[in-house]
Amino acid sequence: MQLNQRIVVLVLMILIPLYGQVKKMGGLKSAKKKNEIVFSNAQDTKDYLMMFEEALSRVSISYVDSVNESELIKAGIKGMMKPLDPYTKFLSGSSKDRLDMLRTGKYGGIGIQISIRRDTLTVLSPFEDSPAYTEGIHSGDQIIMIDSVKTNGMTLKDASSLIKGELGSVVNLTIFRPSKRKKLTFKLTRANITVKHVPYWGVDDAGIGYIRITKFSKNTAKDFSEALKDLSDQDMKGLVIDLRGNSGGLLSNAINILDKLTDRGLNLLKTRGRIKKSNKSMNSRRVPMVDTILPISVLINRSSASASEIVAGVIQDLDRGVIIGTKSFGKGLVQSMYNLNDTTTLKVTTAKYYTPSGRLIQKEDYLDNGFLTDGLDKKDSLFTTRGGRQVKGGGGITPDVEIKQAKLPPYVQGLWKEGIFLTFAADYVPRNGIEAPVIITDKIYADFEKFLKDYKISYKLPGENNLGKLKDALKSQIDFKKQGKASLLSRLIFWKKSRNRFEKMTDKLDRYYEKKRAGQFWEPQNIKWIKNGLQREMSLVVQGNKEKIRVSLFEDDVYKKARDILLDYNRYKDILNPAAHNTATQVLPE
Repeated sequence: MQLNQRIVVLVLMILIPLYGQVKKMGGLKSAKKKNEIVFSNAQDTKDYLMMFEEALSRVSISYVDSVNESELIKAGIKGMMKPLDPYTKFLSGSSKDRLDMLRTGKYGGIGIQISIRRDTLTVLSPFEDSPAYTEGIHSGDQIIMIDSVKTNGMTLKDASSLIKGELGSVVNLTIFRPSKRKKLTFKLTRANITVKHVPYWGVDDAGIGYIRITKFSKNTAKDFSEALKDLSDQDMKGLVIDLRGNSGGLLSNAINILDKLTDRGLNLLKTRGRIKKSNKSMNSRRVPMVDTILPISVLINRSSASASEIVAGVIQDLDRGVIIGTKSFGKGLVQSMYNLNDTTTLKVTTAKYYTPSGRLIQKEDYLDNGFLTDGLDKKDSLFTTRGGRQVKGGGGITPDVEIKQAKLPPYVQGLWKEGIFLTFAADYVPRNGIEAPVIITDKIYADFEKFLKDYKISYKLPGENNLGKLKDALKSQIDFKKQGKASLLSRLIFWKKSRNRFEKMTDKLDRYYEKKRAGQFWEPQNIKWIKNGLQREMSLVVQGNKEKIRVSLFEDDVYKKARDILLDYNRYKDILNPAAHNTATQVLPE
């Protein structure tokens, strides 16, 4: 048999431990259900392992073309994960790199955030103290070559893989700097880049502190502590923790953050799984860093998941703060990591987590069998907070105060989609010596209007899609078949009359939208959002990502509502009052 012995060893390394675990449990004997893997006993497991080895051997020997046996085995493992929940995965390559970056809090690179702007690879922001920052790469710089490879048409994934690399190795970037109208070359030595997932914190004039957390990685709790200490030294009167768009990360960091905000000895979380070590009860262990009467609000949205939901759910269950925003994602599962070798990892769901009230917030079961949600999606399950408020289980965290972020007008969405704000800022700021804090004057606004004359912005005004559907519907009414055996001439006359009627019906609408498009830049509802877009991207170029986040809060309705609640302590306490809360969740106008 020609099967490579190393492949056989790898197969056995991966699958035999699974066989041993099943044997210990006496086999999985639950009834068969849709998408469910069932082995009736350990002997069946052994038979299937032998079947897998035989199948691999046959394909390796007999397939018409040569095959990559390693890739076949990887595909087999990935296939084994498919009937399970979507968070149980086989990770290799870039997916494992992202996990490693989360667990270690660093990676080998030059320290820049990049994106595609108008089909061009563009630097959004260099990280402070990184090789890119030190050597003078700016926000808005356009990367046209990475070493000897042109970036035209390159994907973000491909660009990132070329820029990252071994510590101490060198990468050459050729960039075009719009403000200077010339190419520059940077020779950058890759270094350990520390990931900053607490990108901004600050206190406003009213004493309200704000901390944004974008991910729960190795350094997040440590950076949160630094932020909390800094804000406390500035005598903050309330704290906003922004978890919007935060998809989660390391459970341990979420618990460490809660430990800094809650009384010692309180239960923060329970996890339950099939094996003993998955069953844990996590309590707060330290004296909190801030007074426990300090009012707190946590901002969440549909993209807040996993560890973000743990923080929000625990704060809510302990009546430690007010949750504001929209309902969260609904992931109540915990994953454990098992390294198979240096380049591959298994991420396996090993437990469910329960907040202090006993809630499991997992959304509707992916397997359609009720196992992952404990049936919470099938009924209106209510739980009670520490102070007696009723909260729901299943389907995510429901905010105490529900409010949606204001939606940008279509024209402004088009400007952001095209990357126009940063393109303008990268050119305008250096040439005009703009300094922080950025104020959008009438001159800047007028200059931006002139700048836009060279660009065509793609967007749809309200009703334009319906107009298109109307035109299609009217066209379909011109049916030549209804003319029966009429002559070709009579058919043409009918078509011409119908076409004229059709054009008259839609011509006025077309002129209306043409006029509306011509005035979008000075439309009152657009002006404040255009100015905010300019202020954000010009602040980014002038002073970096922290300043961009700070000014973005000026037109953030959810943040402003949280700030107002924290400044009105009576209102804050009323929201946490069971008598007021148990009737219904508060809903605020958008």
